[in-house]
Amino acid sequence: MFMGQEMHLRALTQDDELPLSILLDSTFGGPDMYRFTRELRREEAVAMERVAFDDKGSILGYICCARMVLPQDWWVMSILAVSPSHHERGMGRELVVRGMDHAKRAGAKAVIVIGDARYFSRMGFSKLAASRLETKMMPEHTLLYPIAPGTGMAQETLIYPDAYAHLSEEDLL
Repeated sequence: MFMGQEMHLRALTQDDELPLSILLDSTFGGPDMYRFTRELRREEAVAMERVAFDDKGSILGYICCARMVLPQDWWVMSILAVSPSHHERGMGRELVVRGMDHAKRAGAKAVIVIGDARYFSRMGFSKLAASRLETKMMPEHTLLYPIAPGTGMAQETLIYPDAYAHLSEEDLL
């Protein structure tokens, strides 16, 4: 539930491509994140894509997780987007919570996110749990959602899908 409304969530379909590109362009101010999504798909790194939609079928939000190269069986939350008209209503939080439930059911051992610790810590991500991870990609903004026993505080080297090489720090935050 977000702001007293039920949020509908489903897997992305072919018919969603144009509305998704519009959502990502309007949320992130240009086509870079939609291109990033396509690169993740080309690389066959996508673990999950879900869209949030209203009663009319309009796409209002999107979450995409990719499989990490290393550690295997770990995911990275690659994109979280909420339509600017629906910011500050709890939809992003609901997308993350449901996305992490899906990650658990799908067998992911942990999920990484590069983002705002104040925001993502409210949904179970932890800077402390990620504190022993080795990464060259914005370690100060890396958080971990541990799922399997032993993943919190794990000492691992993070290797992201190749598509991440084309992102800037502005894209990630």
